[in-house]
Amino acid sequence: MAKRLPPLLALEAFDAAARHLSFKAAAAELNLTPSAISHRVKQIEQHLGLSLFRRLNREIRLTEAGQDYFSTVRKAFDQVAQASLRIGQTPHAEDLRLSAVPNVAATWIIPNLAEFLESRPGLRLFVESSPRHADFARDAIDAAVRYGDGRWPGLTAVKITDLATTLVCAPKLAARLKAPRDLRGQTLIHLSTFADAWPRWLRAAGIDGVTAGREVWVDSVTQMIEAAEQGLGIAPAVVPLIAPRLASGRLVMPFPVVVPAEHGYWFVCRRTDAERPALQALRDWLLDLMRRANEQMQPFLPAAPAAKPRRRSVKKL
Repeated sequence: MAKRLPPLLALEAFDAAARHLSFKAAAAELNLTPSAISHRVKQIEQHLGLSLFRRLNREIRLTEAGQDYFSTVRKAFDQVAQASLRIGQTPHAEDLRLSAVPNVAATWIIPNLAEFLESRPGLRLFVESSPRHADFARDAIDAAVRYGDGRWPGLTAVKITDLATTLVCAPKLAARLKAPRDLRGQTLIHLSTFADAWPRWLRAAGIDGVTAGREVWVDSVTQMIEAAEQGLGIAPAVVPLIAPRLASGRLVMPFPVVVPAEHGYWFVCRRTDAERPALQALRDWLLDLMRRANEQMQPFLPAAPAAKPRRRSVKKL
């Protein structure tokens, strides 16, 4: 006789725990206690006769068998959800939790979010805006937009855009700036978390340093850009995220100097979640969003220097 399937509620608990790699986060998602999640996972392990998780001091990790089992369970759940949509039943809303750096969330994700939700009926997307890197082992998130080099152990990362730095200010202030040396005596706005933005830009512009009239330090990109827009001073801005404000004319680039950043923005998720259709759709949408950001930025970037014509050798006859 065929072996009886494990309890569905236990499979649901295992799926949540494997996605979050955390009994606590799985419990929060399913409105249960961590001990209840642990108990249901043990039901499946007893049913299968093997361990699905390695239980460490403060974290859990999938065993090799657990990875294989989770891949199958996740695909089965996705197929059931897709079948429910296909036959016209009202599906339970699928939840996705995205952690994004505040500048990306405020400038691009939130203003364009409606188009993504329209393409995914039944999906609920929770956007957490935070400058810190979310902890996939402990936080109840499914994906993140991170700044870095793309190398995070245990996670899958896809670069969604390269970044660069340029200066921006209000149009009236820009009218007084003819060359980088005119920065002398002006108010320079700094971001406390990227203190090297100004020194790197000045070096790229060929300036050893500049004597500012005043210096203002803020702790968020939003505050820095708002201060520049209000005419307080000049600020380093992130390319291509600054494109909408340049397109509106609220800010301008006083100098055609753009400094490539060391790292870029990446879409990050757990390796065990990489093939979830909803996460793939979110990743593809963010890639397209950043493609549009770069296209909108193009008119404001300095033209690439024309290639020098190659000299043709002339043969003597």
